[in-house]
Amino acid sequence: TAPMDLDAPNPFVLMPNILDKLKILGYEEAFAREWVDGELLHTAYFSTPHPKPNEQFFYFVSVFSWLMKENRFTFQRPDRFDDPNTTVANVMDALRRARLPIDYPPAKVKAGHGEAVCMILDLLCDGAMETRGIKLKQPVYPPDNYPEEAPVDEDEEVSPDAIVDTVEGSNDDDDDVYVGAKTSKGDKTAKDALPENRIMESTTDPNQWMTEVESVAPMLKMRIEADNKEWRTHLETTKELQDNINKRTGPTKESLDKLSKGIGEAVDRIGTRESHLNSTYKDRVAEYHEMQEKLMEVSKLYEDGNSAITELTDQLTTITDQLENIKSDMDSRGDSMTDTGPLVKLKKAMEKIRKDITGMDIRIGTVSHNLLHIKLAHEHSKDTDRDATKDDDDD
Repeated sequence: TAPMDLDAPNPFVLMPNILDKLKILGYEEAFAREWVDGELLHTAYFSTPHPKPNEQFFYFVSVFSWLMKENRFTFQRPDRFDDPNTTVANVMDALRRARLPIDYPPAKVKAGHGEAVCMILDLLCDGAMETRGIKLKQPVYPPDNYPEEAPVDEDEEVSPDAIVDTVEGSNDDDDDVYVGAKTSKGDKTAKDALPENRIMESTTDPNQWMTEVESVAPMLKMRIEADNKEWRTHLETTKELQDNINKRTGPTKESLDKLSKGIGEAVDRIGTRESHLNSTYKDRVAEYHEMQEKLMEVSKLYEDGNSAITELTDQLTTITDQLENIKSDMDSRGDSMTDTGPLVKLKKAMEKIRKDITGMDIRIGTVSHNLLHIKLAHEHSKDTDRDATKDDDDD
């Protein structure tokens, strides 16, 4: 197992401090009753995983929302059934806006417990207390009035008999204690009746006791680790590594020598084989080069022929298009020459013209007759007028 980082924040140490700060901020009245139906925290709530992780995560984001409000930051409290990924993203965005020095991945925050959660809550509690003007001072301990050493009379002489008397006197006092313990039955009953001599009965809640044990148990484990900064440890480690290197140098060198020898022999065999192949297939190689040159010439001729075919194909396509156009013109002209429709139309037009001419002749004859009749009537009126004039002259 990896050694524990002693400098890393310990959630079991942070959580009691967080609970004390929340109590100072009055979370029991201002938060618990209105936000989580009066449910209160205990000293290991965010230190260990909860049997119901969803409830633990919702309690965390609720406390986070309340503390953000106390720090005068805007953060909308998420609903119990919101997507945890979206909620964690909003929490991380709010932390960036608040410029809190938190460098944990979102997965740590999504867990709802552990170092990341406790660090976030602890920093928000400190900010809320600072916003309210609450400052915690360092505890002041009363000075010790006891002397560090008992006064010694340097001029006093200490003899062996005085030491023996002192030891015997202390033994006598101890004997008096044991002798005094043999009391009567009545005295024993009276002593049992004293409060300090009664049987102790626990009044602690077992659940609270187990919670306290769970929070304190990891801190009671003792790990004795070697100090890597000590030069003796470095020296011993260096000697051990040097011994291991010396032990493994010989076999490793032998293995490398064998490997190098084998590689050299393989390279020599490959060179010999290559020379043999070159001498054996020299004629074949020359023939291959000749055939390759011929292939290149043929490929060039093929490309030239292919380009010529492409040009001829384009010309053929052009001529074919022109021929199709001529054929279509000839077909249209042949259809127009064999069609009798225009001739029939012409005959009908001539017949109509004849009828129109006949009608015009009749009209002309009628008009000529009318004109002749008018002319004759006019001549007759002139003759009548002339005769009348002549008679008047005779009279």
